[in-house]
Amino acid sequence: MEKHPQPQLGTNGDVIWHRVGAFFIDSILMGVIWVPVIVAGAALGDVGFLVLAFVGIVATLSYGFLVEGLYGYTPGKYRLGLVVVKPDGSNCTIGASIVRNVLWIVDALPTFNLIAMVVILLIDDNQRVGDLVADTVVVKQQ
Repeated sequence: MEKHPQPQLGTNGDVIWHRVGAFFIDSILMGVIWVPVIVAGAALGDVGFLVLAFVGIVATLSYGFLVEGLYGYTPGKYRLGLVVVKPDGSNCTIGASIVRNVLWIVDALPTFNLIAMVVILLIDDNQRVGDLVADTVVVKQQ
């Protein structure tokens, strides 16, 4: 996995279904992180569960915020050939990654990503609310 692969600017309209696929891949990987945390935490009791829940939260934040900010993609996006960049092609930053991912609250809740899909389809640069606020776009890698 290369750090900040070269983006193909102007391909943001071609990646809508790739973004959906990347979301599902990333969701499965997050489940792989959380299932052992929940199972082991339940076996360890309240204190053990709290400790492991903290570990799970740190892993989740690292996965969603840091990996995308440091590399420009999550494992799901990488697998499907996507990269998150600024509209001018410069690298996504950790700050932009945090903003775009925190705003999944708006994009995903309570409509199960319906808001994200509608906004992506309506906005010329195919950005969801998180992308608009963070000033990012998702495009194909070169």
